[in-house]
Amino acid sequence: MTQNNIRIILILLAVVVLGGVYMYVYKPNMDDKSTLDSEISTLQARYDELKAQEVHRDEYIALTKEYNEKFDEAIEIFPATLDQEISVMFMKGIEKDQGNLQMDIQSVGLGKEELFYTLGGAAPAVVETGEEVAANTTGSYDCYRAAFPISYEGSYEGIKDLMDYIMTYKYRMNVSSVNISYNSTDDIYSGTILLNAYCVKGGDRQADTVTTDVSNGVSNIFLGGSGAAAPAATGSTSNVTASSNDVKITLNNAANDAGDGIVVAAGSSKISYGENDVTTVDVKIEDNGGKKVATISLGGDDITVDISDDATSFGIYVGSSERVDSGDKNGIKLNVSNDTDIAVDVKVDGDDSSSPRFTMGSKGGTVRVN
Repeated sequence: MTQNNIRIILILLAVVVLGGVYMYVYKPNMDDKSTLDSEISTLQARYDELKAQEVHRDEYIALTKEYNEKFDEAIEIFPATLDQEISVMFMKGIEKDQGNLQMDIQSVGLGKEELFYTLGGAAPAVVETGEEVAANTTGSYDCYRAAFPISYEGSYEGIKDLMDYIMTYKYRMNVSSVNISYNSTDDIYSGTILLNAYCVKGGDRQADTVTTDVSNGVSNIFLGGSGAAAPAATGSTSNVTASSNDVKITLNNAANDAGDGIVVAAGSSKISYGENDVTTVDVKIEDNGGKKVATISLGGDDITVDISDDATSFGIYVGSSERVDSGDKNGIKLNVSNDTDIAVDVKVDGDDSSSPRFTMGSKGGTVRVN
């Protein structure tokens, strides 16, 4: 091989080596450098932006805390769950039997909750040490709603009170529809209400707890709970008359000229009620230190009657009357709570057969009505 050929080969080898160095060493390094320069430029711009925001750091921390508090405050008007126990207790709060505030829930449909929106959680707050507060990093919140169709019966004032109850309830609800029918004969309103309830689940929200003070189980389903009197084997209300009784209740038209429409008398004691609506008379008979005592309540007033030790019954005579016209609305609901071993005999005379003034309410212990 001649000297010239060797030079040509060496030159070609040098070109190949230089090309390889350029393609596999220099060019990749330059590409990496270009990528790094681009990242540096991006990071520098972000750094400059954050550096400018650093001036307002305390302001941003304060605003973040404020907005988190507003977020927590906003979801506080919604419960954490729509448990049926809580819904039942809400419905019990609707029922009223207070003078002209009458509301009786006939039926309630406990609607199944359904997801309708997902809400972003509050942003994490930053404290001065630079640590994040974990309490606010709970992610999203799920918003649920449930429909509660309610069938009711009550007075006009009771319906208005129901609306106030819903509007002022501690949790947000809304009424989507209301149906009202009026029975002019009995002055009773009835209908249906479709109520929507909402809840927000998520984060560290805790469900409400329901606390009730209700005894479970009774020895006799016809007499009531613990402490109720044993049933009498025989007896009736035939011994209670207009002239022979312990308490006499007189029911007349509220617009009569003789006095108030509802009068409760026991001996020389007397209480009355003059409004033209249905009110409640509560009779409570208890053993007070070995002495049996009856307390009769009407319209915020009370009568106390001492019962003799040898008494075997307590007689309540109700002398009612027929209604004068469609505007004659007054009457009573009698609730009797008897915690003694004697019987309470209730005799009702002269009541209006088509629109009675007298209604028997709750009974506890031995109570006989005729």
